[in-house]
Amino acid sequence: MLCFNKTVTYATDHNNLAEIEPKLVPYLKEFDFFSIHDLTEPTRQWVQESKIQNGLLTVQALHTTCVVALNELDEPCLLGDLNGFLRDLIPHHKPYLHNSKIRTKNLCADDKKCDRNADAHMKSFLFGAASQTVIVKAGQPVYGRWQKLCLIDFDGPRERSVAVQIIGE
Repeated sequence: MLCFNKTVTYATDHNNLAEIEPKLVPYLKEFDFFSIHDLTEPTRQWVQESKIQNGLLTVQALHTTCVVALNELDEPCLLGDLNGFLRDLIPHHKPYLHNSKIRTKNLCADDKKCDRNADAHMKSFLFGAASQTVIVKAGQPVYGRWQKLCLIDFDGPRERSVAVQIIGE
């Protein structure tokens, strides 16, 4: 049994939906933050680097306001719909207790964003996927026709890290 580990950091410096599809600009609002990074090609490189032929690849977000998702990314309007759905379901400007003065735990004196990100935590809770596991077969991650593995940050701009582990033979 072999085991390969790696930690990779990404900059989520802005909402990148408009870069993915410029037609989405009219549908983005001031407080939307939805930075998405396609991890599909990097996973292929990591499997090749690991030299593991058959096993499991796990990618885990190391932050509570990020998720790792396995879904369609090649149709950008779907991402715009997801962003709009999450904005409507969990709006940024709401009197969340996490953002209030009664909060006494996990305060972030060195991070001004930390105390106003309840919506990002709730979006992450809704997804419920800090990690995804993908089968490795014949030295390649196994994806369905439209599946892509991605990191989604709901609370940037920040630097975000994912832990990668590949186990197998």
